[in-house]
Amino acid sequence: MEDLRMTLFKRISDFLFASYRWACMDSPTGLEPKPIGLTIDLLEYQRQNHPLYNKYCSLRGRNDRGTSLLDYPPLPVECFKHADVFPFPKERAVAEFYSSGTTEGVRSIHRFRDTSLMMRSNIYAFTQFIARTMSPKTQIISLMPSAEENPHSSLGFMISSFVEVFGAPGSASFFSMKDGLNTEGLISHLIQCATKDIPVHLMGPAFAYVELLDKMGNREIQSAPGSCLLETGGYKGRCREIPKNELRDALSKHLGIERRHIYGEYGMCELSSQAYEICALNTSCKLPEEGLYIFPNWVKCILFNPENMSPILPGNEGQIAIFDMCNLDSAAYILTGDIGIQVPLDESLRAKVPGHPKHALKLLGRAADAMPKGCSMSWDEWNTSGNTTPC
Repeated sequence: MEDLRMTLFKRISDFLFASYRWACMDSPTGLEPKPIGLTIDLLEYQRQNHPLYNKYCSLRGRNDRGTSLLDYPPLPVECFKHADVFPFPKERAVAEFYSSGTTEGVRSIHRFRDTSLMMRSNIYAFTQFIARTMSPKTQIISLMPSAEENPHSSLGFMISSFVEVFGAPGSASFFSMKDGLNTEGLISHLIQCATKDIPVHLMGPAFAYVELLDKMGNREIQSAPGSCLLETGGYKGRCREIPKNELRDALSKHLGIERRHIYGEYGMCELSSQAYEICALNTSCKLPEEGLYIFPNWVKCILFNPENMSPILPGNEGQIAIFDMCNLDSAAYILTGDIGIQVPLDESLRAKVPGHPKHALKLLGRAADAMPKGCSMSWDEWNTSGNTTPC
């Protein structure tokens, strides 16, 4: 098993780099790297060697090697909350990320034997979709605790890596676990950067930006040209909620950042990779509607009819399943519990977006019943089968 894992690790690493290089060179689609056999080899490896996924495939009647992604069932994301998804002992984990758990009290756990694939995915995708257009003088300003202070946050891990890899001197976090958001320190720093004509790239969740805006009152800062802002996560019950359009308008006005340079990302602790919103940082075309997300080449997104788990065509609402090649040691193919629509992109826009995506994902929120009827299975049923180990 270990030799096979290492072979897959190298193949995935090589494919990530080939895809990243191809996308960043704006090469035509005819030269796009293909994961020949890798998707099925990875899923088959997990079916045979990851006990929980093996049992789930068996209960879904999938006991043979498939020929496409659709031949394998996506593992419901709830498994990360209620069962041990991982084929290695907890003591071997080098990182353990938790979901927020604020809505139902039970937190997902995602353990990693090795974070190098996750790190490469983070850096490659951010470079491909965002960082290539950033000035080298840009300071990355985090409104999240650092990974050192909060090691169980996958979002903190990601943003801390961006501060370290992409941030110019002066980049820093203005949020601590003990004291929360240092709003006055942050405002002072943003004013200094604006005065010195230093671009900033703010990164944080919606609730932190609301707190910042409340503290700023009527004050306005004119950030340097090229400044941008990543707005991710939600409110987590931390503060009053503001509609996304209203929040982005207010951030643009009070921070002096172009609205088209404000963007979102879509990720979760159960994944190793993220999608990024189409914005002026990753296309020179006229922007489509806001809230359209694109994935790097090593991630595949499929939407399913929750009644019978049949795949649905673009333009129709369905439950989102994601295949993330970098989830080598957990579950590469998961049913997220979110709903959305795959929106076809016109040819002119495709040609101007790195990776030339055919579709973008529009998020519609959380499914009323995150476990679709077509693959529902009570946890009593899992326990009866004797294949569940509590996290």
